[in-house]
Amino acid sequence: MVLPQKKSSVLLMFTIFLLFLISCGGTYNIYITKSISNDAMIINKLGTIRGSLQRLTKLELSGEKSDELINKIDLTISEFETDKIKLFDEKDEVINSIKTVDNSWEKVKTAINNFRKTSSEEDRLQLIKDSEDAWYKTNSMVYVSQISSEYKVSKYKVSFIVFLFNILLSIVIIFLIKKYVKDSLEEVVNKDSLTGIFNRRYFSEFLHNEIIRSERYKRTFSLIMLDIDFFKSINDNYGHDVGDIILQELAGIVNKSIRKSDLFARVGGEEFAVVAVETSLDSAILLAEKIRLNVEQNVFSRDLKITISLGISQYSDKDDTNTIFKRADNALYKAKGNGRNRSEVEQ
Repeated sequence: MVLPQKKSSVLLMFTIFLLFLISCGGTYNIYITKSISNDAMIINKLGTIRGSLQRLTKLELSGEKSDELINKIDLTISEFETDKIKLFDEKDEVINSIKTVDNSWEKVKTAINNFRKTSSEEDRLQLIKDSEDAWYKTNSMVYVSQISSEYKVSKYKVSFIVFLFNILLSIVIIFLIKKYVKDSLEEVVNKDSLTGIFNRRYFSEFLHNEIIRSERYKRTFSLIMLDIDFFKSINDNYGHDVGDIILQELAGIVNKSIRKSDLFARVGGEEFAVVAVETSLDSAILLAEKIRLNVEQNVFSRDLKITISLGISQYSDKDDTNTIFKRADNALYKAKGNGRNRSEVEQ
């Protein structure tokens, strides 16, 4: 179960990383969206100041006083200064621009007061000059705000690309999770919990499919059954914990002795089976002897030496899972009856 646990840890790390990206991307998108929306409001406010300046100047020059427009411009500018309008301005370009607009506006108000008192040509020209200066500064600020907003929009495009990347990464993680769940379920259903090799259920399914394949393509395979000699005495003398360790160590030895294409399964307490695909009876006998010698020469836990008995049968026409299994099992019992630590064949 080490591999599924490792996969689980990797998937957990990927998921945490994805959640981190999504949270960062979401927060950044909210910031950019709010900032762009606020920029639109700033441009609208500046447009109000710009238009009000033009109307105010015309009214004052025609002799009509408009304190309402003056108060409106004062209020709009003060909203920038009192943070009623939130500025998302990294380089302080907007706040610096509003200061120049405010200074120009103060000059316009002074010129209005002077013109109201004297109505002289000099004060009229000064009012026009100061009003135009304030208008141009406000218009420049609109331009600055638009540039700032366009820059943020370009960043928004990047965040959209990141969002698409997050979606793709999410799909990959979902696929990996599904594969992990599938592999984990197969691990539970098909593997023996003690030894980690295939169990009796999967062995029966594999053997059935191998018979079908051999019938279709006119190939052959062999079945090797093996059993630990005097395993009961190990459990009686050393306990079942040691017996379990012996079974695990035996599984490791046999796994190293066979090919990757072969199937190795635990079919009983201390009884195992090897399906040697594309293997004739003579080759299966050699494989069985290789396994037997590797086990005999190995030193197990508690410095124990064990032996195994093996029974071999080859697939023949009209065989089914029961007949080939029965022949191999009979050969195994023959090996035990003939003194153990040996291989026998039943055809």
